[in-house]
Amino acid sequence: MLSLIRNLFLKKHDEGKGFSVICVYNNRTKLNDYLVKSLNRQTVPFELIAIDNTTGKFNSAAALLNEAARKAKYDYFMFAHQDVSLGSKKWLESARKDLKKLYPFGAAGVAGKLDEELLASVSHGNPPHFVGKRRLRKPMRVQTLDGCLMIVRREIFLNIPFDEKAVDGWILYVANYCLDLIRQGYRNYVLPHEVYHESTGCDDRDAIQNVMNKIIARHKDHIKTIYTTVGTWDTCQK
Repeated sequence: MLSLIRNLFLKKHDEGKGFSVICVYNNRTKLNDYLVKSLNRQTVPFELIAIDNTTGKFNSAAALLNEAARKAKYDYFMFAHQDVSLGSKKWLESARKDLKKLYPFGAAGVAGKLDEELLASVSHGNPPHFVGKRRLRKPMRVQTLDGCLMIVRREIFLNIPFDEKAVDGWILYVANYCLDLIRQGYRNYVLPHEVYHESTGCDDRDAIQNVMNKIIARHKDHIKTIYTTVGTWDTCQK
């Protein structure tokens, strides 16, 4: 079904312009009910590269996503969780219009922080509730993005992939990536296009701190304070 939709769209659009959606999933039902269902409504070309981790055999998001990205065909890569549902049928179309206006655009997502304020276009939980203090009307600059969804241009990601050594698990690899982009002079943004994310996030504080220790060690030379959707860290204390 995805292939048929993609080929139909390619008759109306330039080859290579679209979204390569990359997702590692451990629950096929959630993948189909949320991400796939919302993708099938979209008005622009896309491909879905879905990596089956239902057996739990893979233990590193960064390495797996890097490998998948090398096989992707479109000019924007979108890394998304299995339980993310795009809020409208023109979500990808609207996101693309915004991305073209941003410079120097590194990565864009749906939740992030520049300082202590959470900027988000996300509802999560069951029943759903909006996680931000205010709804956004335009893209907003942030330091790091939440890992539930991130978009990056193909040429940037193939040149600056996820760091497989700095973050080798399943959390905060996107936050670390955003800091890598900042080091290279790029900016990161939260888009004003809403999604639903069933999960409320990771609550394992020990696991979060262990990963943050590695991220702090990597970025303390160019960033004094790291703001993420799961907490704030002063790099000068490490």
